Amino acid sequence: MPAYRYPLRVTAGLGVVCVLATVGAIQSYSRTAAYEDSQRDVYSVAAAELRFAALKPKLPRSEMVGYITDLPPGSVANTTAFLAAQYALAPALLVSIDPRVKFEYAIGNFSRPQDFAAAGASKGLQLVEDLGQGVILYRIKKDGR
Repeated sequence: MPAYRYPLRVTAGLGVVCVLATVGAIQSYSRTAAYEDSQRDVYSVAAAELRFAALKPKLPRSEMVGYITDLPPGSVANTTAFLAAQYALAPALLVSIDPRVKFEYAIGNFSRPQDFAAAGASKGLQLVEDLGQGVILYRIKKDGR
């Protein structure tokens, strides 16, 4: 079979298309990288997933789990921390400590070091494990709440 040679204008056109496609791909990557840099995880959801990773397998699946924190009630920081923890620990359902709600375990999501055992005891909780970074696993005290 004889070799077929394309005309010069076809070869040149194909070269131009390849160069334009490469330039377009580079520009697309640059714009995507710039957009990603400008759209950081402002609510720290990814950080919450890392913080709570060791806790998640210790919680009962698809059950209510108590939640306590040292952040001011009703504040933006409290709401943000609660929702990030809820997302990271799904399918467990986090609920604020309330005597009307029954649960076996609770978590502490603290923003600063403190006496975590005393913080839980004031809510009728017994410290089970300190997982670091302000993440605490509690259990309801057997002598009631």
